[in-house]
Amino acid sequence: MKVVKKDVLYEGRIIRLCKYYVETPDGLQERDIVEHRGAVAMLAFVDDKKILLEYRYRPALDKHIYELPAGILKPGESVEECAKRELLEETGYEAGTVEHLISFYPSPGYTNEMIHIVVMRNLVRKEKPQAEMSPEEKYMEIREVSIDDALEMIRKGEIVDGKTIIGIMSYLMFKR
Repeated sequence: MKVVKKDVLYEGRIIRLCKYYVETPDGLQERDIVEHRGAVAMLAFVDDKKILLEYRYRPALDKHIYELPAGILKPGESVEECAKRELLEETGYEAGTVEHLISFYPSPGYTNEMIHIVVMRNLVRKEKPQAEMSPEEKYMEIREVSIDDALEMIRKGEIVDGKTIIGIMSYLMFKR
């Protein structure tokens, strides 16, 4: 099977909605696909036990949720460059080290988005740059939470964001 044609139905700042035409043994099939540049989420340690979490409003859910700091890759930008830029813009911290943890497709049935999770350490407080922020970013809260408390928050359903759960669980499985 393979994609033989695609039509762009909508192009926005973050996503592009396309109709893919897929050649299959049963003939040509149509699929609605969301194209995305990819993103980076940061498991940023302020010390040996505490990570940074954002508490922010998400309009798609119409509620506040906890998430790892994260951002969208710019064209041509490396995962490490994106992680450093986004961490500084969102939290006011600069990281001394960045280590790749895991990459995954959150929902390959309808999007090509790949999320990269990195572990960042040796954080230093800096002045936040004057970046263009959405209202949700302007009013989000940054919280320091122990990795054990974050695990308990997942268990209790207080952390429901997929990239955050995958990042924390992957760290506990592979790095602890």
